[in-house]
Amino acid sequence: MSSPTPLQDLDHKIDIIDHVNQDHPEELFAIAHHHYQQGAEISSAKILDIFKEGIQINVTFGSDTDAKEMFIPFEIEGDLEENILYLAYAAVIKQGRDFSGTGKRFFEVINKQKITPNMIRLTVKCTTPLPEYYPGYAHAFVLKSLTKRPNEDTKKTNKKHWSKNLFDRIFIWLMKNLSSKNRQKLLNNSNKDIRLYTLRKSWKSDDSTWIDHGHIDIFTHDDTAGSQWANKLEVGNIILSRSESKDKHPHLVTGQALLIADETAYPALAGILEQWQNPLPPYVILISAAEEEQDYFTGEMMPHDSQVHRVVCSAEKQADDVLAILRQIEKIDVVWAAFESDSAKKVRHFLRNERQVMGKNNHTKAYWNLKSKRSAK
Repeated sequence: MSSPTPLQDLDHKIDIIDHVNQDHPEELFAIAHHHYQQGAEISSAKILDIFKEGIQINVTFGSDTDAKEMFIPFEIEGDLEENILYLAYAAVIKQGRDFSGTGKRFFEVINKQKITPNMIRLTVKCTTPLPEYYPGYAHAFVLKSLTKRPNEDTKKTNKKHWSKNLFDRIFIWLMKNLSSKNRQKLLNNSNKDIRLYTLRKSWKSDDSTWIDHGHIDIFTHDDTAGSQWANKLEVGNIILSRSESKDKHPHLVTGQALLIADETAYPALAGILEQWQNPLPPYVILISAAEEEQDYFTGEMMPHDSQVHRVVCSAEKQADDVLAILRQIEKIDVVWAAFESDSAKKVRHFLRNERQVMGKNNHTKAYWNLKSKRSAK
């Protein structure tokens, strides 16, 4: 086999490597498990490099077996994200699992209030145990509501119905055979009624044996589908999540930390601040389109001696205003940041290329996309 072709856009390649390694370890594990069939038990996998023809991954094992590097070729014609997504989906389906997620839960809305002009807080009760309070634990909610609790026992949904199994395999076939444009349309349609929202807090009620209550804070803006859904919800409605995921922030416990969030990421940032363990106070940059939205943060949330910068600007100016502040900060070791996609990309590249904040220490990501929002109108 000839040598694989290096990619020319290094920043884009590193963005994808960091994103997949940080946020999608389970998908990488599935890819490695599917392609390594020599008996040893795999404990973890990570991407080392991406080429035009495939990915180079490092696989570690639970036994005394030495770590191994593997080259896994791409199977479809498409961009890098589509190719890696297809490898993961195909690996999961061929193992008989459900790629749509295992976090199906039903919640009853027991209270609803506005805590800022555009931030809605839902108090919910769940039919299955919720995770312990963890900053940035997100649920992928289906944008619909039920008026009567379903009879389905979510603890008994381990076995896939034959029709769901067939659908998954047809989906994978379409992913492989559609053009890149139509493949993206298929992905968009399959997720068009799904939105990720953060479980702000969770706790156990007095009459429960497990953690069954939580707050879900939703920033509403304009007439987006998620905002319309949240505004229409009423006490007594039943809502459904399809999957769930934990944000990654263990790197924040040491070094000089920088935290950045716009309104969509306020719930996750608030949790990180409340559970702050780093002896050094962080730099905090709060972004909002309206000043009163920053009232979401109370003084006691901030670690002692935190240096807080408050930015009020349009979405188009997020990157410019944040970069102006970053140029005044002398030392940055670790970063957690979440805001608009294009702005996050500019800030991430600045931190990587100008301030040498690399890899898992530079967790700067998109929570929403201004272009997608405009095209949806």
